Amino acid sequence: MRVRLASLAAVALGCAACAFDKGSPDSAGLPLFEGVPEKNLSAAAVARFDPAVDYFPEKAEFRHTTQISVSYHGHYKVLRVVTNGMGQEFRYVLVQRGTPVPGDVSRDALVVPVPVLRFSLGTYRYGAASDILGVVDRIVGFGNHNHATVPSILARFESGELSRSFDLEAIMNRRSEAHFNWHYHAALTRLNESFSLMGVPLVEMAEHLEPTPLARSEWIKFFALFFNQEAEAESAFGEMEVRYNALRARVAAVAERPRVLVGAPEDDGWRMYGGRNVHTRMIEDAGGRYLWEDDVETDSGRYTHFEDALARAREAELWIVGPNTSFGSRIFETTVLDPRYDYIPAVRNGRVWVANINWPTGPNPWWDYSLISPHFELADHVRMIHPGLLPPGDMTFYRSLAGLQVTDASSR
Repeated sequence: MRVRLASLAAVALGCAACAFDKGSPDSAGLPLFEGVPEKNLSAAAVARFDPAVDYFPEKAEFRHTTQISVSYHGHYKVLRVVTNGMGQEFRYVLVQRGTPVPGDVSRDALVVPVPVLRFSLGTYRYGAASDILGVVDRIVGFGNHNHATVPSILARFESGELSRSFDLEAIMNRRSEAHFNWHYHAALTRLNESFSLMGVPLVEMAEHLEPTPLARSEWIKFFALFFNQEAEAESAFGEMEVRYNALRARVAAVAERPRVLVGAPEDDGWRMYGGRNVHTRMIEDAGGRYLWEDDVETDSGRYTHFEDALARAREAELWIVGPNTSFGSRIFETTVLDPRYDYIPAVRNGRVWVANINWPTGPNPWWDYSLISPHFELADHVRMIHPGLLPPGDMTFYRSLAGLQVTDASSR
């Protein structure tokens, strides 16, 4: 018997008039769809496969990323990622549930049935993205619960629906169908072998290697491809793009370009960004000049000599600590209260910021929300670099350290 589903599944499909076989769910317990879909099947499997049908009428288009490409083939889609700077290639074949795996899949490709119903996050940057796409209830593992700031994810921890324990065996036991992990070259071999043995597809997320904030945020589309939610991701990203570009255009007319110091001392050197890094581009778009703008590297976690940092810091009108810098309870002592930095204009003028608005009492929301909020992060940068250019408003990610500064060096 065919019925119309007046349920959340039907709403998610956006196709209230679609036909389903109520009595024959697929092996994952999904309702079965039959016919030609008007929208992607984000909560259903195909009842009877027809090779002539396009099961992905809603498609993603990538305009900013320099790493991702996607092609659609009726009942499956092929994702290709070639990482910037590392040159590693990853291929994913996403096959609509209820349809056959194509016979010409390359041996190095990872096959994942979509929509994914159970997944785990080794990178918590996709916590807020999961919330926007409405798939938080499908998370079965979260990398570090102490970093979680998304209310819907916190609620799952509190209710016990999401365990605070997280390891490879737990991911397997919770039947994760895809583990989205932060891409790190040195750990790839070991991780791939471990996940392969467990039968859990490992998806490498390399948004941090993108050269611009919008390219980084476009990874929400990559993420959405695993849930057949291209339309939702395109809509969310489109709003980010419009707001980011409007703010960038407003700042472009400003003639003054204050110089910006980033990072902090770490070990025997200074942690900073490469001159072609996404954070560097954010500073540029906000009307600032990065002190290492002559650097040609793209790394987020780059080191330079301590003496080099001190020499450049003589021109720093603004100092931003983080978000990739390691900082703890002694951040004041190691930055604004350290007498070695008396000469830095940013210190003397009270323009030192830390990339965690909740510091020191709470987790950093930047990790959860920066991917989906490039326009808010840009607004924070504009308020730091060009105070007064924007109407008064609260910061989203950054907090001033000026409150505890001692501006008179003789009193230190």
